[in-house]
Amino acid sequence: MSAVAVPGRPVALDRAAVARAVLARAEERTGTARRPWGDRGDVVRGPVRDHGVRSLPVDPTLDALLPSGLERGTTLTVAGSTSLLLAMLARASADGAWVAVVGLPAVGLLAAHQLGLSLERLVLVPDAGPDGPRVLAAMVDGVDAVVVGDVALTDVDRRKLSARARERSAVLLSTGPWPGASVVLTAQGSRWSGVGRGEGRLRTRVLTVAREGRGAAGRGWHGQVPLPGVGAARGARLLGLDGRRAG
Repeated sequence: MSAVAVPGRPVALDRAAVARAVLARAEERTGTARRPWGDRGDVVRGPVRDHGVRSLPVDPTLDALLPSGLERGTTLTVAGSTSLLLAMLARASADGAWVAVVGLPAVGLLAAHQLGLSLERLVLVPDAGPDGPRVLAAMVDGVDAVVVGDVALTDVDRRKLSARARERSAVLLSTGPWPGASVVLTAQGSRWSGVGRGEGRLRTRVLTVAREGRGAAGRGWHGQVPLPGVGAARGARLLGLDGRRAG
């Protein structure tokens, strides 16, 4: 593995090669199809994490929900809305962060793109198979933010992954319960607007969200937040990312 020296900071290891190797083994076993990184002649590098930057940015419309952004080294639970979870990562992705989505087969490239994620820095693993803990550990080593969906994990696995995320300055975001999560976000409902009397387009989606957890970022809060990206929100719902289709 190569190393990148950052003056005045610890050496940041490029762990993308390790992540690619573990991911390739998982794909071979589960039959997952994915275009190999760099097959178009791209120069692929893992993220060089700036240890002076404490958090990944979020869209300004989500400031009330995450006033400090996505703090590096933390684990969050986001329940009830995959669209919200991915939208939380859109700004960081656009700014250069790498994102991995593991165990969410309903999420496709089109849906991710509509929600604002950069496809050039996105890794999708629909089914990690029995090597779920190893695949997630490799993703934590190789990317900035890891979304954890339906992956078979024990509580010991979760504690180890959270510790690894703290060590690697990565962000873990789980769709299910995660003991020790610093922030728990629960989408409790949504409201659409923009349709006229029998015609027009759905333009805005507002989610009702409850927040719990530890510290300032997890302090109890309940309110409404608009889902960033009008077209993204509508496209995500049409694709059924939140478990239902538009009527």
